[in-house]
Amino acid sequence: MAAWLTYLRERFPLPVYLLLVSGLVASGALFSSSRIDWQPATISFVGLMIFFAVLRLMDELKDLEKDKIAHPERPLPRGIITVNQAEQAVSIAAAFMLLWALCSALITNYAAGACYAIVTAYLWLMYREFYCGTWLEQRPLLYAVTHQLILVPLAYFSVLLTSPELLTSADTLYFSLPLIGAFFGYEVCRKLDPQAHPVLRTYLHTHGRVGSLLIVSAAMLIAGTGAWLLELSTVLWPFEIALLLSMTLIWLRPDAFKITEGVAGLCLIAHLWAIPVKVLWSSL
Repeated sequence: MAAWLTYLRERFPLPVYLLLVSGLVASGALFSSSRIDWQPATISFVGLMIFFAVLRLMDELKDLEKDKIAHPERPLPRGIITVNQAEQAVSIAAAFMLLWALCSALITNYAAGACYAIVTAYLWLMYREFYCGTWLEQRPLLYAVTHQLILVPLAYFSVLLTSPELLTSADTLYFSLPLIGAFFGYEVCRKLDPQAHPVLRTYLHTHGRVGSLLIVSAAMLIAGTGAWLLELSTVLWPFEIALLLSMTLIWLRPDAFKITEGVAGLCLIAHLWAIPVKVLWSSL
């Protein structure tokens, strides 16, 4: 147990994930309502927290060989948790997710349960790198895009738990766009260290400064389009513009990449919490 607590402290900081997951839960619950129904919200919170925990552990396993070179101080490379223990944990958690999909279907509605089952299946495909890992490894941008698409059924799950009637509504799809854009933007911006080991193949290494800027710009275009369609542009566009402006640091001060990463983190939090903030503001 002590080993897993060390892992959680170092690689899955609970305050950070509580902030992220709570925002997504609240956004889904308030997407078409002015109040939170705590039963579906609780189901959403458990399901999303398990999802992000499993995703983090899967990434640790997939990146193990790289981390042995570039990050030997992390829990798996230094042997605090063995590969066998981590793989067993992933399998148990995946089984729990399928069970949670069934619980979601029985307690709330079948549409939400089906979405969580799709999330679980897609997450497993991501873990196995769609059974074409070598091919995808040579196409890092495609690899990244395939790993962002899971946010679509995840967004549907968080909304349909409370509002199953929105299954066929275009608004539910629009809800996923700011999430995809914000998560993708953060994914790129946290990998802009010019001093990172080449084995990590960061976006700066594989796409250069111009390419990285173009990818983040595309991500913000997706997020901004979703914000506009959801009438959240006045709230979210300033964060998106701020992130794009912070990208200039990769030219002006490459050593200040952490500032860009921080702005991307704030942008992500803003996108996750925009709907609850809007609902609260409207009630004042």
